[in-house]
Amino acid sequence: MVQPNLNKKRSISSLQRSLRAKIHLSAIALSVERFARAFWQSIIVLMLSFSLLIWQAHTLFSYRISLGLYLVLFLVFAFYFWQGMRRFAFANQNEAITRLDENATGNPVASLTDQQFIGSDDVGSQELWRLHKHRMAIEAGNTDVQAPHIRLAKRDPWALRLIVLLFFTSAILFGRANTEQSLLETFQDLASGTTQTVASFEAWADPPGYTGFPSIYLNTLKDGPALEIPEGSQLILRSYGGAELEIVSDIATLDVDETKFTEEANFKITQSGTLILKKGFRTVAQWDFVMIPDMPPSVALTDEISRTIQGSLQIPYEANDDYGVTGGKVEIKLDIDSLDRRFGLVPEPENFDPITFDLPIPFNTDGTDFEETVIEDLAKHPWAGLPVVINLNVVDAAGNKAAIEPVYMAMPGKRFFDTLAAAIAEQRRDVLWNRTNIDRVDMILRTLTYLPEVGFPNQRAYLLVRAAIRRVGYNQVRPIDDILQNDVAEMLWRAALLIEDGDLSDAAARLKRAQERLSEAMKNGATKDEIAELMDELRKATDDYLRQLAENAKPQEQQAGNENAQQISPDMLQEMMDQIQELMEQGRMDEAQALMDQLQQLLENMQVTNNGSKSGNQNKNSTEGLQDTLREQQDLADENFQQMQEEFNRNQEGGENQGQNPQGQQKGQNKGSAQGGPQSGNNQSDLADRQEALRGMMQKQLGELGPDDSQAGQAGREALREAERQMGEARDHLEKGRGSEALDNQADAVESLRQGMRQLNEANRQASRGQNRDGLQDSETAGPNAQDPLGRSTSKAGALQTNEKLLQSGDQLRRSKEILEEIRRRSGERSRPQLELDYLDRLLDRF
Repeated sequence: MVQPNLNKKRSISSLQRSLRAKIHLSAIALSVERFARAFWQSIIVLMLSFSLLIWQAHTLFSYRISLGLYLVLFLVFAFYFWQGMRRFAFANQNEAITRLDENATGNPVASLTDQQFIGSDDVGSQELWRLHKHRMAIEAGNTDVQAPHIRLAKRDPWALRLIVLLFFTSAILFGRANTEQSLLETFQDLASGTTQTVASFEAWADPPGYTGFPSIYLNTLKDGPALEIPEGSQLILRSYGGAELEIVSDIATLDVDETKFTEEANFKITQSGTLILKKGFRTVAQWDFVMIPDMPPSVALTDEISRTIQGSLQIPYEANDDYGVTGGKVEIKLDIDSLDRRFGLVPEPENFDPITFDLPIPFNTDGTDFEETVIEDLAKHPWAGLPVVINLNVVDAAGNKAAIEPVYMAMPGKRFFDTLAAAIAEQRRDVLWNRTNIDRVDMILRTLTYLPEVGFPNQRAYLLVRAAIRRVGYNQVRPIDDILQNDVAEMLWRAALLIEDGDLSDAAARLKRAQERLSEAMKNGATKDEIAELMDELRKATDDYLRQLAENAKPQEQQAGNENAQQISPDMLQEMMDQIQELMEQGRMDEAQALMDQLQQLLENMQVTNNGSKSGNQNKNSTEGLQDTLREQQDLADENFQQMQEEFNRNQEGGENQGQNPQGQQKGQNKGSAQGGPQSGNNQSDLADRQEALRGMMQKQLGELGPDDSQAGQAGREALREAERQMGEARDHLEKGRGSEALDNQADAVESLRQGMRQLNEANRQASRGQNRDGLQDSETAGPNAQDPLGRSTSKAGALQTNEKLLQSGDQLRRSKEILEEIRRRSGERSRPQLELDYLDRLLDRF
């Protein structure tokens, strides 16, 4: 009895669960019927709109028509949707039960929810009620859920819903096959007004030309692997057909108005990242870039900043860059805080602008890694020798810069070993430093030129300094103008160079000058480069001097005086000069000076013979007389200038006195006429007489010159005649009281005298060389024992002998062999400096 009851209970429970599911499904079916009947119009409008969008029907019309069409469809949709919302309501449980009972007899589903009201206390009645409910449950379990009954035919008699459904189905199946746009993108195009355009574009990446990378066409590389591209590459994007494209990227910083374009956009890559090109919401293309950074250049000094032999600034440096250094600059600033502000440097400098010049970049390299030395001629700059700060920087094509650490040093410039030249150069610097120094400089220059025969070894330099003094004296306006400042500075510079370097044509004079410069270098200290330059100058001057001795030597005089003349070989001289240079480089200046004195005595004791002709002697004597004339003409010009200055000062004082005493103005004028006029006239007359006497002396010296048909001799005579003419004009101007015009003529006369003397000296040298050639014929008869001052045979037989056979005496032969062996030994040591090895090779080739 228990088991049947349990089965019965389970059966009832199962029926109840099934019945609840059917009720739920019935409610859903009923809600669907209500939804379809409420919203079918809005659904039809929505399907029509989507179909039109999918088929891109808007591209067939203008933008306004397309926008209007979709706007009408939206309003119709909104209207029907509003109506549907008013009519629609979800089905409840009772409505769902009623729907289930519609196809069943006796409403079994609803009966299950009924309650017994009559006979609930009667057992028989209760049993009957349970039997009734059991039967109704079985009947309800057999009921089926009815499908939704849309029944829209009456509401849509034209079957528009079916037409739209067919149109929508075809759009879903075939409408997107000819375009890459998504439906969302179509919506966006419609909203942005680009419904009639298609995204057609081209893209390039153009690296900077200095990198050597080629241009890249990006259309074929979109959505590919990351591209390596140099920093600073230009991206060029072009849109065709008027389509507006949008740039979304983190590889460059773009303004808002630069992110969209309809024709062309370009920008530079500044970092790695992604570039996305979009049309509306649709991604047209995408690229990933890895930027190759452009590293800044580097620069460093390879050696200390120094000066060349001639005083130019020399900066050795090395630079490198990944793509190549394209340029650079050197900037030199005056270190005013470290400057010793004394004497002419007390005033503030007129020009404080830094010195700048470009760095040389080797044209035969790519500039990625090189060494170079910049040489700039700043010898004449007024900052030469003063403390400066030197900066050097380089730049690459991208504009990246690099610089060295600032170098604090005295600016290299022309170094004057001669104290007089250094003093004149210092006065020039003071004039350029500040023009208010002009009166102080004028006073010092007058002091330096007080005794020219004692203090000035170079007449041209003296004349230039006196010309500078005259220019300053002529111009009493203070401050002086730029023209006078530059002219005075240029004259003083030329004078300093003449004193330091000389203008010597005679071999003996050049030798003496070289010895003096080397001695000054020993006293003042000199660098290795300066020592090497001065020693080269001494060697060259010595060679020229020995050559001149050999040319001027008479064979017969040499043979007679060989026993008393000192015989030395070129090897001995070279060895002594090598020892001098070595001692100087080691800093043993006292020993070097002692050896220098021995060399000087050795050269002075060598035999010299002058075999000039009679006409040559006449020219030489005349040249010596012309030197006296030149000196007297310079003195006369100085006196003329001094008188002009004194007269100017008297006039200035007279003007001041007249201004202070107006009542005595006429009296002062009368007094000046009575006293100053005759005195000035007498002085001018005296100068005119002296000028005429000097002109007469010049005319006499011209007549004493012997005949000479050489070009140099004719040019010299013409210059002397011009000097005589200028003297005559100066005399005439002095007689008329025109001192300034006379001073110009006197200066021209001095210059013509100097020119004439140079030409006559050249004519003498040419004559000596011609006579030496004639003397070679006489040397053939002088015998094999005839020798020159170096102990070499002057005969043809001796000319064919080797250098070892020239020195036949035992000591000389032994010494010569030792020197040659030493030269060979040193030349075999290839670790020696290249300059020394080249010199030794030349000695071996020569001897």
